[in-house]
Order: sequence, then structure tokens, then C-alpha cells
Amino acid sequence: MKIQKVVLKGMEFVTVGDEYEKRFINEKSHPAFLTNAAVKKGYDSGLLESSLFEDLLKIKGLEALITQTDEEASLELLNAFDEQKLIAVIYLAVIGANKNLGLSFEEFLELYHYPLTETIQLYANLIVGLLSESNEFAKELQKQTKKSKKK
Repeated sequence: MKIQKVVLKGMEFVTVGDEYEKRFINEKSHPAFLTNAAVKKGYDSGLLESSLFEDLLKIKGLEALITQTDEEASLELLNAFDEQKLIAVIYLAVIGANKNLGLSFEEFLELYHYPLTETIQLYANLIVGLLSESNEFAKELQKQTKKSKKK
């Protein structure tokens, strides 16, 4: 599993001449990875409702469409993603890796300023990491049970 990095930062607006300018402040990087405990917390708190595996299949479809030139199909698939759900999974990954961070989901949203394309990429990396880790666990368990049967 590859540990992802999520940068959280505050935002302020300052006056520059007659206009306002957005600035980011107090930037801090956090490790992020999904754990089974974090996913369970997501279901228990209502942040997650559908299967992460189902969403991974959507992402695989998105990768296929990106290589095509059918913009309408690409937009349709992008609309299938709920950005708040994607961010909720990223939040769970940050909380899973930083148990003492102490941010509520609402506080996290105030510090999370990624564009949609980066959010989708980060989300996909987190889910693939969780599923590949689960797959490795299953393989090791299968190896161990085969060894114990031979004895």
C-alpha cells in the first residue's frame, strides 16, 4: 500500500488594490491511507453508503473513457461521482492515518482545497491501496491455511 499525502490549509482573502485575492495559510501535509477501521467508521457515521469496490469499477470506467474522445460519455461518468462522497473517503483516510488529528468532517472541508480532478485521483489511489492490501491479506491467509492442511 502506498501512503498518500493530503495537504490541508486555511484560506483567507486580502484586499489588493480594488480587488480581493485568495491566499492559503497554515499549510500542513498529512499522510493518508484507508484502513478497515476507518471504512467502518465511515459506514457507522453515515459518511459512506455504497461499496468502495463499486466506486472503483466506476473509476476504471473513467480511465477507459479518458483515452477516448467521447466528451459526452466522459461528462456522464464524471457526473456519477458525488464530490462530497469522494472527499468523505479522503477524510476517513486522513483520520485513519492520523488518529489524534481531531478534525470533524466539516472542519476538514474548510481546510481541503483540491480541484475535482485531483480529488478523483487521490480517491482512486486510496481505494486501490485498500483493495490491494485486502487482496494481499487474502493471499497470505490462503497460503497459511494450505500449509496447515498439509501438516
